Amino acid sequence: MDDNKGYESSASRAPTAESSFVNSIIVNQHLTKSTFAYHEMRRMILEGELEPGQRLVLRDIAGQLGLSIQPIRDAIKMLERDGLVDSESHRGAVVTQISGNTILELIAVRMWLEILATEQAVPAHTQDSIRAVQEALETADMELARRGGLAYSQANRRLHEAIEAPASPLVRQLISDSWEHLWRERRRMSLFELEPTAGPAAQREHIAIVTALANGDAKSATQAMARHRDSTLAAWRKALALLPQQPH
Repeated sequence: MDDNKGYESSASRAPTAESSFVNSIIVNQHLTKSTFAYHEMRRMILEGELEPGQRLVLRDIAGQLGLSIQPIRDAIKMLERDGLVDSESHRGAVVTQISGNTILELIAVRMWLEILATEQAVPAHTQDSIRAVQEALETADMELARRGGLAYSQANRRLHEAIEAPASPLVRQLISDSWEHLWRERRRMSLFELEPTAGPAAQREHIAIVTALANGDAKSATQAMARHRDSTLAAWRKALALLPQQPH
């Protein structure tokens, strides 16, 4: 079969245990095989099915996705552009390992963008969107009380997304890309498990941000988000210092 012909999502072929889940974004869309492979492999990396440093064996992945090898090669090139895969002369393609310094740099950049997004979002919030923010804050409180590091990380992300929802699409997309780039690391080592004081501190800072947002005070909201950025980076530095095996 020609690899350049359009490819229906895995719903069009008999699913296997490994390939039965397909990212909801691509279900029922008409895709090329290479694009399908890219979306599936990206999902596998971000969800931790493919671990940092793991070698990507083309035949194994092709068999898992029901494809030939060429679309897998094409997908790997796209994943390299995303910074999720590295090609090494002696190992072939491997899932990128993110160093502690890179984690800090990505968080620093992302949260500068979140300060901008907050400034843009405050005057555009409505009663309904503010209610959604407050509900997200309550959910984060509940997850923190349950002491679930990853669950609180997920609630934390949803809260930030609700706060920034009315910001410009471009800024929100850049923030989302940064979240996704680090999400696999958060699944492997949640800040809120590595540094137990980070969760309560984050919630206090979230309350300050949400209070200013509800009052329509963009200046106070952005200042609160800037303080949140500083404390988040400090918490990550402290957590990473306790991980001597983390590559630098």
